[in-house]
Amino acid sequence: MLKQFFTNPSYGYQRDLLKYSGKLYELKTFRQDPYLSNAIAHAELIQQGVVDERAVRASAGLTMMLAMLVFCAAFFYGMFLPITLFASYSFLDFVLRVCAGVQFSPTLVLSNWITQSVLGMQAEWVSAIPKRFAWTIGIILSGVVATLFWTEKNGLTTQLICGVCVLFTWMESTFSYCAGCHIYKLLDLKSDMCAGASCEVRRPDNLV
Repeated sequence: MLKQFFTNPSYGYQRDLLKYSGKLYELKTFRQDPYLSNAIAHAELIQQGVVDERAVRASAGLTMMLAMLVFCAAFFYGMFLPITLFASYSFLDFVLRVCAGVQFSPTLVLSNWITQSVLGMQAEWVSAIPKRFAWTIGIILSGVVATLFWTEKNGLTTQLICGVCVLFTWMESTFSYCAGCHIYKLLDLKSDMCAGASCEVRRPDNLV
C-alpha cells in the first residue's frame, strides 16, 4: 500500500508532456517550436504527474530563508516562539503537499506565482512522485522539530535536526539536489523523469 502511494502516477499537476532529449516539454510548446516540432515523432508521451522544478527550488529557498531568520532569533535572542510556529507551519505545509496535493501547499502556490507570473520563468517540469517521498521525510523532520519545540526541548538534538532541515533546503534551492529523491532511488522506487535524472529508469544500452 505504501509503495502504491509513493508510485502513484496521478500525483502532481496533470499536463500533456513530451519527453525529448532528456527534458520534458509541454505538448503545445513543443509543437509551436520551429526546431522541436520536426522531432515530435521521436518524442515520448509522458503519462505522469509533474511539478515545476523551478517553483520547488524557490519554495526551498523561501523555507531556508525563513528558517535561518527564526533560528537566529532563537539562538541569539532566546525567542523560541517564532521557530516553533514556523516548524508547525512547515509540518502543515508538507502534509498538504503529500496528502492533499501540490496545488494546496501555500508555499508552493506562492513559489509558482513568483517564478511564473512575477519573474516570467518557463516551468521546468519533473516527476512529482519522488518529490512526494522527499516531502514525506519533511513531514517527519518538521513534525519532530515542532513537537520538541512545543514541549520546550530546545537542546542539541533539536538543533541538529533543524540543521539537517536547513541543509536539505539549501541543497535543493542552490544545487537542485533532492536528497529525498536519492533515497527514493536507493529504495528502488524509480520514476520516469526525476530532476537531474536522479532516479530515472535506466534502460540497457542494447535495448532498441
